Amino acid sequence: MAFASSDHNASVRVVAASRDLAAALLAELAELGLSVEFVAPADAADDLAGSASRCRVVVVLDTQDAASLGALARRLAVRLPCVLVSDGAYVSDEGFHSVVPAHTTPVELASHVRRLLAQRDVAPPMLGGDSAAISQARWLIERVAANAAPVLLYGEVGTGKSSAAAQIHRLSGGRGALVRVQCATIADDDVETALFGDTGTHPGYLKASAGGTLVLEEVTELAPAFQARLLQLLRTGRCTRPGDARAHVLEARLIATTRWPLRAVMERGRLRPDLYHELAVFPIRLPALRERPGDIETLIDQLCSGTSKATPRFDASALADLQRHAWPGNLHELSNVIERLAILYPGVSINRARLEACLHVECTVATQARADEGGSDSSPAARIAAMTLPENGVDLRSLSERLEKQLIEQALARHGRVVAHAARALGLRRTTLTEKLRRYAIRTD
Repeated sequence: MAFASSDHNASVRVVAASRDLAAALLAELAELGLSVEFVAPADAADDLAGSASRCRVVVVLDTQDAASLGALARRLAVRLPCVLVSDGAYVSDEGFHSVVPAHTTPVELASHVRRLLAQRDVAPPMLGGDSAAISQARWLIERVAANAAPVLLYGEVGTGKSSAAAQIHRLSGGRGALVRVQCATIADDDVETALFGDTGTHPGYLKASAGGTLVLEEVTELAPAFQARLLQLLRTGRCTRPGDARAHVLEARLIATTRWPLRAVMERGRLRPDLYHELAVFPIRLPALRERPGDIETLIDQLCSGTSKATPRFDASALADLQRHAWPGNLHELSNVIERLAILYPGVSINRARLEACLHVECTVATQARADEGGSDSSPAARIAAMTLPENGVDLRSLSERLEKQLIEQALARHGRVVAHAARALGLRRTTLTEKLRRYAIRTD
């Protein structure tokens, strides 16, 4: 039976022949503020699906029975990043995220796991929870992962489509890379370079994704020329660059995402019907957060795991409000609210009043609220002018970056995550905003 030191939605699962062997590592991980649990090998084997839904990393201490735990570790590694601690003849490209020697100290191992959790694409928590809606989505993801059929992920902005694509790639067990294409950023005259590369550093999406997964994010934003090329690739498995006799082969699994319901995809006319039918072989809908309010506590724990921020503690009234909130921005919005709460109220219990102030972005900065009280001019310039330098100073660069990131997120949310419209609202060129999206790792799906 599993033992959880914090809750049943642990971010790190430790598998060892006995709890005594894992005790020192469990203590070090807990000291770092991570939610951890110990699982015996038999229980881990019986709960392979649960590992992927409730954890972000599994650590296998292969220090006594290398044969049996090594085989179990390989099975676990198919579902989520696995750190194998062993002196056996293992290598990381067998499917493990990393293999570390058995003499590694618990402190060093805990630090290694912490760094792994800090990586953005490691077992994203967006698909966590036990509701029927998200459980169905996870079941479909596991079913299609072993098949090479194209997948169409659809759901509102912030429902976890990128996380679902990453999970399909991970469960597929391919050796190649996960390559994401932000479709809105590719113009008609860039299609050939995007697909086949150039003479510089860009290898082209076909080569970069070979043996892996190619994700077309917001596929309805694809330029018409790219749609024609993609249709050719899906139908024949190959296409030729103009002036080049050699045919380029599609060697990647293809995943497309869209924020629009499937009927709307057809009615909007933004995607060729023949291409739509080629892409939608296996559609999976990611449910909105308001459809699974019972998952919110789990998601908060997972969003905070692996970070230096303390998980906010909510009283009963605040938790009820979280579960009643409409969450138009879904998991992106929840993540932003939790981060604001962790910054404003570290280690403080969150009541209804504190939560309400953080649910609306225009109310999150105290200086803005004071500026509103002091006069009718609520323009950005007036609000900035009302700000005062704290007595202990400020990290201006960090503050500027946080403000820029927040305004970009607001512009995207206000304009349906359409990059061109958000750029106009911010007074930027689309290419400039695209660079900032890459810099801040902001996704448009």
